[in-house]
Amino acid sequence: MNYHTIPQLQAIAHATGPIAGTMTVNNVIECFQQDASLLALPVETDGRFEGLTSRRDLFFQHLAKPFARDLYYRKPIRMLLDASPLTMPAGWNVHQGLEELLRRDPSLENDCFGVMEAERCVGIVAVADLMMTISRIQTGLLETLEQLTQRIRTEVEMARRIQADLLPPTPMQHAGLTVAAGLVNSSEISGDFYDLFLPGPASAGLLVADVTGHGVQAGLVTTAAKAGLQTLLDGGSTQPGELLCGINRAILATARQQLMMTALIGLVEADADLITLASAGHPYPWRYAAVDGRWSEVALDPGFPLGFDESAVYPEFTVPFLPGDRILLFSDGIIEAENGMGEPFGLQRFQQVLHEGRALGAESLKELLFAEARLFTGRASFEDDVTLLIAEREGNSIC
Repeated sequence: MNYHTIPQLQAIAHATGPIAGTMTVNNVIECFQQDASLLALPVETDGRFEGLTSRRDLFFQHLAKPFARDLYYRKPIRMLLDASPLTMPAGWNVHQGLEELLRRDPSLENDCFGVMEAERCVGIVAVADLMMTISRIQTGLLETLEQLTQRIRTEVEMARRIQADLLPPTPMQHAGLTVAAGLVNSSEISGDFYDLFLPGPASAGLLVADVTGHGVQAGLVTTAAKAGLQTLLDGGSTQPGELLCGINRAILATARQQLMMTALIGLVEADADLITLASAGHPYPWRYAAVDGRWSEVALDPGFPLGFDESAVYPEFTVPFLPGDRILLFSDGIIEAENGMGEPFGLQRFQQVLHEGRALGAESLKELLFAEARLFTGRASFEDDVTLLIAEREGNSIC
């Protein structure tokens, strides 16, 4: 693939011949059973496009109920067609295809769509193929690493810089909130990332995520997650649970359950003195309450990691976030960091550093945590990626 050109949808479409609208449902079932890779079939009658019948809709919607097969077995397939199937012009590029897909199907319920030339459906595009193509275009790494091995170091270094550039700069101040964040890679390409988003003048969103593993594949997943998050934010989504659901679909479409990601999202609403949190299998956040000068773990519904189950939901949990309070989001790399004897840094040491640094601001506390973890391990880097994000409300703190 040439990354300087954007492929058209027809380039990633699977050519699929049409079936007649009069074909019986049992014969259509046989077509799908004979070809396990077949996602959908165009339906035509006398050269006129009538719609699409997809494997998912046929088996899991129309024929899933008791006696459905007996009811429809000898009926024509046109009885089960979607009145407005998802189709796009074959000449559109993949970015146009993604934009239209998210407009027509923001929850990504369809696993494929048809591509049209004039009035005929000439192929089927799998949503997974579309997402993977776009992910590869964005990073420009996978094919380069496979085909141009002699340029691996140059390309990986380029990817590291791009990935670093995608991280928002901190310290950041917004709506009486100061946010400090840092990420230490264990390899050139990180499986961790953090992000900040500002949905309103008195609110701020915080995210920390951790892909299982690191390296190029993990970097592709973080890119897909970042792109999915931005698409959801552009569409007006701001609630942590809703955002996690959307990123989950993007990762499933990209990684196909080969890699998973844990994530934690917090939405600070300064005018309400609240923070709303939702977790996807991520370590619990820690909250500092200025009223008593203590750090404590915020226990959440842990939720499934992203990329595990397309039907996963992510409950939200709201806690007070008053002036002087702080919230700490982190990846498990710092807790699991080991010294030369194989002893982990652990939650007890982690909590002790938080207690010792309770009078510090967000940036200074972040640097203290990194410094203590490095001192414990005796190394500047860690076996796993380490990410820390600390948000602090302006106000008097009682220590």
